[in-house]
Amino acid sequence: MANPYKLLRRVIQCAFLLLFLGLFWQARWHGPGLSAPPPLFLRMDPLSALCVWLAPTPTWPVLLIPALLLLLLTALLGRFFCGWICPLGTTIDIFDHLFLRKTRRSHEHLNRPALKFHILGLTLLAALFGTQLAWLLDPIPLLTRTLAVVFYPLAVGLYNAGVIASRPALGGLGVRLDPTDTAPTFALNLLVLLVFAAVLATSFLSRRYYCRTLCPLGALLGFLGRFGLLRRHVTGCVSCGRCVRECKMGAVLPPDDCAEDYHRTHTAECILCYDCLACPRPGITHIGLHPGTQGAEPGLRLSKRHFLASLGLGALYGATASTGAGRRATSGRLIRPPGAILRTPAGIRPMREEQFRDLCVRCGNCMKACVTGGLQPAVVEAGFDGVFTPILVPKLGYCEQGCTACGEVCPTGALARFTVEEKAHIKLGLAAVHKDKCLSWQTGHRYRLCLVCNEHCPYGAVAVIDDDGRQRPVVNAGVCVGCGQCEKSCPVRPEAAIVVYRSASRV
Repeated sequence: MANPYKLLRRVIQCAFLLLFLGLFWQARWHGPGLSAPPPLFLRMDPLSALCVWLAPTPTWPVLLIPALLLLLLTALLGRFFCGWICPLGTTIDIFDHLFLRKTRRSHEHLNRPALKFHILGLTLLAALFGTQLAWLLDPIPLLTRTLAVVFYPLAVGLYNAGVIASRPALGGLGVRLDPTDTAPTFALNLLVLLVFAAVLATSFLSRRYYCRTLCPLGALLGFLGRFGLLRRHVTGCVSCGRCVRECKMGAVLPPDDCAEDYHRTHTAECILCYDCLACPRPGITHIGLHPGTQGAEPGLRLSKRHFLASLGLGALYGATASTGAGRRATSGRLIRPPGAILRTPAGIRPMREEQFRDLCVRCGNCMKACVTGGLQPAVVEAGFDGVFTPILVPKLGYCEQGCTACGEVCPTGALARFTVEEKAHIKLGLAAVHKDKCLSWQTGHRYRLCLVCNEHCPYGAVAVIDDDGRQRPVVNAGVCVGCGQCEKSCPVRPEAAIVVYRSASRV
């Protein structure tokens, strides 16, 4: 007999995945006066919200409202998010259905459900010290980051190639399509792809291995939802064992000395997917509101010694990463996006570097939204605690004068929202002319009149002085905001003759 609830779940899963992809695609600058849609899925992520709330730097409470609502619903109903809404869970299910449906997997013994709770404890303790680790395995930032730095550039590149290749055929039909902006290239994109591929590859071990063993968000939701009212209920079990085989999360417990049938359910692992309703006799198994505890096994089955060890490891890493080499800038080119600011009664002042890191969950949304492709993930520039935080690399792309997208798409307030008028007063860095490289600062026959930096500066910060009849560019430090357009447009290569350096106020 067909399972209508399973079909309904799949439809809803696909609908939420399409919504996630649609919101991701729209996370960009749409022009003056137009705002990008809010990052709904990132803001409804309870793990990211909890980590930024625990951090020493407070975030805006209004940003945490979607996550708080999800936590309340989970405590009331159970761990439904993982089975019905999570876009990475849906992606894993699709991968499993397309490539592994007929694959025999005999590695169920490798599942360690307790491990994700240890990862959760380590992550939360590190957050108390202002060190964000949730982004490594939290499914929403993980998938957003993968789309931003791997699949979005690939999609743009394929679209542009397709448009160019189809121009002759489309021209004959009177249709004209133009390529979109140049596809950006991001650092660490291969590493991000490998992590994503590894998450999918764990499905070769067992269905939803990542969700069962590694996902810290699943651990948080399982901990809160284990007493939820929406539960599996069994009456008249015939002990065929099909529910155990169908359960992708291992939530249906087999008989033991305490039970002779399959009525017991580990509620912290149950994602309410309704797969267990594939019973040969209708009506034996159903999922509904059951305030009683019949068949429910809400225990977490954790080793206290191991869990305390994970907490200690999180505290040790947090204390180490938040001081010394963990946050020591290794480059004077560590230029943060304009949204890395704080608003105070006195006006606008730069956010301290540690405050920015406290709130950044490394989702990559700002990098995808950057209209010029200048926002890149940090590699070593910010120390090992700053890996994948956004930095501006002017030689790849400058900060567009009218763009406010990075502040609009940030889910946690690490990049605050700002207006175009405010942006003119936000100091990202300071440009400096390297006279030994600049064509207009050469002497004798090597002198060349080149004022490209002056022509391209949108703020009028590059002035021109007369030096014995020769014109030479100089930077007005009081006007320069460090947008990088001068460096991007400089014809001197491989290293530009005018370079933007980190603002002293950001040190």
